Amino acid sequence: MRSTSLAVRKAGAALAALMLSTALTACQPDSSTDATAPTAVPTATNQTGNSTDNPDGSTGGSTASPGGSTGGSSNSTDNPGGSGNSTDSPNGSTGGSGNSTGNPGGSQGDVPRGLESFYNQTIDWKDCSDGTASFQCGMVTVPLDYEHPDGQTITIALRKLAASDGNAEHGSLFLNPGGPGGSGVAMMQVMAPMLTEETRGAYDIIGFDPRGVGQSTPITCWTNDEIKQHLANPSDDAGPTDPLKGVMYKNVAAQEKIDRGAANAARCAQHSQVPELLDHVGTRNVARDLDILRATNSNTKLNYLGVSYGTYIGAIYADLFPGHVGRVVLDSAMDPSKRSGGEIRAEQITFLEGALRQYVEHCQAHSGCPLTGSTDEAVAQLAAFVDGLDKNPLTAPDSDATVNTQDATVIIQRLAVAQPDWEALTAMLTPAMTNHDGTLMVKAKQGSNKSSTMPVEAAAYIANSEIMFAAVICNDDPDAGGTASDWDAQAAAEKKAYPFFGGTSSAMDAYCQGWGHQGKTPPQETHAKGSDPILVVGIKGDIQTLYSWAQSLAGQLDNGHLLTVEGYGHGALGTNSCATAAITGFLVNGTTPADGTTCAAEPPPAAADPQPAADGGAEG
Repeated sequence: MRSTSLAVRKAGAALAALMLSTALTACQPDSSTDATAPTAVPTATNQTGNSTDNPDGSTGGSTASPGGSTGGSSNSTDNPGGSGNSTDSPNGSTGGSGNSTGNPGGSQGDVPRGLESFYNQTIDWKDCSDGTASFQCGMVTVPLDYEHPDGQTITIALRKLAASDGNAEHGSLFLNPGGPGGSGVAMMQVMAPMLTEETRGAYDIIGFDPRGVGQSTPITCWTNDEIKQHLANPSDDAGPTDPLKGVMYKNVAAQEKIDRGAANAARCAQHSQVPELLDHVGTRNVARDLDILRATNSNTKLNYLGVSYGTYIGAIYADLFPGHVGRVVLDSAMDPSKRSGGEIRAEQITFLEGALRQYVEHCQAHSGCPLTGSTDEAVAQLAAFVDGLDKNPLTAPDSDATVNTQDATVIIQRLAVAQPDWEALTAMLTPAMTNHDGTLMVKAKQGSNKSSTMPVEAAAYIANSEIMFAAVICNDDPDAGGTASDWDAQAAAEKKAYPFFGGTSSAMDAYCQGWGHQGKTPPQETHAKGSDPILVVGIKGDIQTLYSWAQSLAGQLDNGHLLTVEGYGHGALGTNSCATAAITGFLVNGTTPADGTTCAAEPPPAAADPQPAADGGAEG
């Protein structure tokens, strides 16, 4: 799941959007009129799935973001096109063949009855409209509702980088960067270079925008005029650049979160070209779309690399279509059996609070630390200071920027846990807590005062990404069935137990109740019975998708293999040479790392850095 705090996630989205704003409108083929650039945001319902990128550090409720699993077990009752023991296969699917050889250009595997026209369509690849010669763009048509394939259709956008050797002996490798809400089309220019030369030579690399996202049929919640107006006159209200404002914020009452969900859903239904899409953007539908993408690109098996929430898509696909699984890598994996947003966030809070306590103990062991008393007292002291910043924000000379509670939480989470720099954090906190001097924290604030200079395309990308993040989480999970008073009581109890990070685990449950478009399938283990080997990668210090989730998923899968990476970060490909080599060996040669293989941290943690718990759990 794509998940740190909302502000961190938004800063990343803004950076990607600013760097790739031309790609947002260029992923359609030249002269194509099938899709238009989204000017707003997507929504979801009726499906089940797992988000890994969640605002405010939560993942599955996630990147991804800033959720609940639906990928069924081997006894799945909703298994289109896949093998296994499906007892209720939508659209008359007879189950996938387990003998596919992955020969590009050969048989496309079994086609579910009623979906022949979708599986047999031909992609009209054309030069992308931005003129980038190395990429081609195309569109694929899929059913809006797989239970009614003869009804309305939507389109899925693709961007392809042809194999560097011109051969692509292994066919296509599909990429998903996470989220939910991440654009695989826009991120192709970032993700493709992270692959090794051997991998780029063996495959045509294909990024796709999941339904509702980017250049696929989008969910739109703001018009371009509204976005321009907001950029010209920013306000403190939720808007295109911060559509989930307050949702993951610990001091906001549950009823406000419910109301925000309802307001966003109404806006998206009003502005979306296909408002019914709000009920059909869950992960299981994305997995079904992915099987059509596999077939229309002449692959008998799916070769796939998913990061963060992208691992949830891959896991659900493997459970629905185990006979179509080729070489699948799930990097920084989620655990589909723990997909509910509340459960995922609760586990993250435990982990984060434990790591923060390690920082506090380190700080107090050195001179100049502004935190006093016992560890419990010091954590409570820090939490009280940060919670007070909404009423009395930090400021800095010669800057209009301020640091409020959410800003400070983001900075502390990053420097204490996600990318540990304890000395820098202490240097920031000392003047801030002693003299209310925010100079260093204002400087560290990410994305300060940049909305006014943000292009409309970048703001639209952020709006789509943020709303889509919440939409998929809601669409993947059944209604939690709570009330505002229940959630407020839960938040208060959690805040007492975990003073700094606590109080947010029920946030998405409340928002989704207001949103109203929710799934029906509860979290389930994912087995992918009879599939080819699946490589699962987990980083021990990952705060977005906990290492314990990767352990759990690898154990659930009938043919799962775990690669462990020491250290910190989110996404091992391209950041750890050992892990990158192992992923390359698997994708190019089919070589599975030996059981128990562990890659050392790069660079190794300094002596003062915190050491993550061995099981990815929380207490230090």
